[in-house]
Amino acid sequence: MTVTRSAVIFLVLLFLCNCSLLAQQIDDVQTIYSVSEALADRDEDGNIDLLNQTVVISGRASVDNLIFNEQRLSVYMQDESAGIQVFSGTLKADISEGDSLVVKGTLELYYDKPEIVADTVYVVDAPPRVPTPKTLSRVAPNPENYLGMLVQGRAVVSQKNASSGYRGLKISINDSTEHISEVYISQSHRLKDEFNLELLSIGDEIEISGILGKFVFLTSGTVIYHIMPRTTDDIKALGFPRKYLSYLGWFGIASFVLIFGWIFVLRRQVKSKTNELSVALEEKEILMQEIHHRVKNNLAKIVALLDLQISVADHPAVEKSLSNSKSRINSMTLIHEKLYQTQKYQTVRLDHYLKDLVTTIHQTYTNEKQKVRLDFDLDEVTFSVDKTVVCGLLVNELVINAFKYAFADKDEGVLSIVLKKKGENIRLSISDDGPGLPGEFGKIQGEGLGTILIQNFAEQLDADMQVHSYEHGTSFSFTFE
Repeated sequence: MTVTRSAVIFLVLLFLCNCSLLAQQIDDVQTIYSVSEALADRDEDGNIDLLNQTVVISGRASVDNLIFNEQRLSVYMQDESAGIQVFSGTLKADISEGDSLVVKGTLELYYDKPEIVADTVYVVDAPPRVPTPKTLSRVAPNPENYLGMLVQGRAVVSQKNASSGYRGLKISINDSTEHISEVYISQSHRLKDEFNLELLSIGDEIEISGILGKFVFLTSGTVIYHIMPRTTDDIKALGFPRKYLSYLGWFGIASFVLIFGWIFVLRRQVKSKTNELSVALEEKEILMQEIHHRVKNNLAKIVALLDLQISVADHPAVEKSLSNSKSRINSMTLIHEKLYQTQKYQTVRLDHYLKDLVTTIHQTYTNEKQKVRLDFDLDEVTFSVDKTVVCGLLVNELVINAFKYAFADKDEGVLSIVLKKKGENIRLSISDDGPGLPGEFGKIQGEGLGTILIQNFAEQLDADMQVHSYEHGTSFSFTFE
C-alpha cells in the first residue's frame, strides 16, 4: 500500500522529535491515515473500508479531554473533511483543543457512529491550531458527512428538553427541523451545571458551536443529529433573550403595581391631609367670621350707647362730639361687615368700602330738602385691613366735615370721591363745591380734633397730603403706596 503524504509528514516529525518508542509500537502498521482517509468507503458498498481494523490516524483535537466525560478519555479529532471520536476506558492523556494527535486503535461503530477505541494516543509537539468550524448552513442539508466535526452557526430555539440523562434544546436551522434538531448536554459533561439554559426561551435566536454527533434509536431506527457544546461560550443568545424580556415585563408590572400602590397610598394621604386642612381652614373661616361678626355687633352696641347718650345730652357741643365719635365707629363697623361678607380677612376692596362708607354718611347727614350728589371715580384697589381702617377714618372725617360745613347753607351740591391707582402709588381725593375753607385751614394748621385726626391718619398712611381751597370748593388729596 502506498504511503500517504500525511504519513511522510508524520515520519519527518517523528525523526525530528526522536520518538523511538512510537516507532517501535507502530512498526507493524504500514500506513498512517488522516481522519477522512480512515472513514472512506472507496468500494461504495455503504460500509467504512477499515471498519473493525487496527489503524493509526492523525488529526487535530477539536475539544479538550475530560470535557465530555470526566472519567474516561473522550475527545474528537478531525481534518478538513471528517471527524471522529477517540475513546478509551483505560488510557490517560493530557489533550487540549487544537493539539495535533496520532492515535492507534480499532475503528468501530457505536450507535451507528464511527469511533476509534484507542490503544495508544500521542500528542505531537507542534503549535496548537484549532480546527475551523463548519457553518451550520452548509452542514444542515447533509449532516452525515460532518459527524464528529466542529460546527458553528445560528439557530432558533424551538423547544427546551430536560431528563435524567441529559439537558438540551430543540433547535431550528434555516427554518427547517428535518436534520440537526438538538443541542445536547449529557450528564457526563464536566460543565453540565454551568450551562444556564433556563435563560433561553422558545423563539430566541442563538449562536451555537460544538461537535456534531448523532443518536440512533435501535427500536425505531430514528436518527437525531445534535450539537454537543464544549463550554458555556459555545451557546450565546443573539439580541435580548425573551426570558429577559419576560423578566422585564414582570418587573415592569411589579414596578407599575408598586408605583400605582404608592400613588394610591400617597393620594389617600394627600386626600386625608387635604381634608384635615380643609376642615381646619373651614373652622378658621368660621372662627374669623364669628370674630368679625362679634366685633361688628359690639361696635354696633357702642353706637347704640352713643345714640342713647346723644339723646340725653343737654349741650350742643357734647352732642356734636358724640355724633362724630359715632360716625368714626360706624366707619370701623363697616370694615368688619365687609370682612364678614366677603370671607377675606387680610385684604379689602378699598373702592367698594369707600363707596359704601360715603353713601352711609350721605344718608345720615342729608335731609329731604338737600340734594347733595355723590360723584364716584374709583379704580379697583385691594388694600390691607389695617390701612383700610385708617383710610376709612380719614375719609369719614373729611366727608362729615364737608356735609357740616360745605353744604350747611346749600340745598344742592356735589361731593366727589376719586381713587386712582398708578403703578405702586394710590391717589385719594375728596372734593366739594362749597364756599372753601376759612382762614389758614388750607395749610392744615388748625388745633381742632378733626384737623389733628386728619393729620394723624395721613401720617399713618405715610401719605403726601395736599389741600386746595377756592372760593367755590375745597379739595383734599392724598398720595400713598
